[in-house]
Amino acid sequence: MAFLEVNNIYKSFNETAVLKGVSFTMERGEVVSIIGSSGNGKTTLLRCLNFLEEADEGSIVVDGQTVFPLPKNGKTATEERLTFGLVFQNFNLFPQYTALKNVTLAMDVKSDNVYKKNKQMRKAAYLENEKQARLLLTQVGLENKMDNYPCELSGGQQQRVAIARALALSPDILCFDEPTSALDPELTGEVLKVIKQLREDGRTMIIVTHEMEFAKNVSDKVIFMADGVIEEMGTPTDVFDNPQNEKTKTFLNKSDNKEE
Repeated sequence: MAFLEVNNIYKSFNETAVLKGVSFTMERGEVVSIIGSSGNGKTTLLRCLNFLEEADEGSIVVDGQTVFPLPKNGKTATEERLTFGLVFQNFNLFPQYTALKNVTLAMDVKSDNVYKKNKQMRKAAYLENEKQARLLLTQVGLENKMDNYPCELSGGQQQRVAIARALALSPDILCFDEPTSALDPELTGEVLKVIKQLREDGRTMIIVTHEMEFAKNVSDKVIFMADGVIEEMGTPTDVFDNPQNEKTKTFLNKSDNKEE
């Protein structure tokens, strides 16, 4: 049994069908990159996996447990969302909080819920949360920026804070939605370096990206999406060096011309 099973996911907005039966699997520790032109369902798929949108049909199974449709054990979409972590393309940091507070915030909310009636244990949890956040920010190379506000950080630094925040709740699967698209080219490398390190650490990741060379180098599996369906899926060598689908070939040729 695969670690993640995505089965026949459909999603429409009003009369517009965006996902038209998307299915794939991945193993624990794998990195899957999803490529394709804008407007073909890649971000919507990530949002359905993270319960930011609710799929119309299909199922999602993680480590043998069905997380969508919502199980009948009383868990909410908010609780199931903790299975996945999502790094947005535009950072989405809280501007009024420091880098450290942006990372601890979700952990502190979780501690509030767990220790509602025990002030002492809640306080101890806050201290542990801060310790964990400091470790995560150090891991992404921001040990000297913990007390800085987002406006005092470069785009690359803000995205690294966002990665630390996504890691804070220990998700089973970490998702990235175009993590470098809002960055200047010179800042892209520092974010991709962090993602490569996460791969070396054995993180299970799904990455929506337009960085073809990066996808080729970091992925165990590459998915090419067009018109709301998976047109081609395979190893980086299969998809990039020996594509079988005409839509894949056309997309890759256009990507090569842009890079030139």
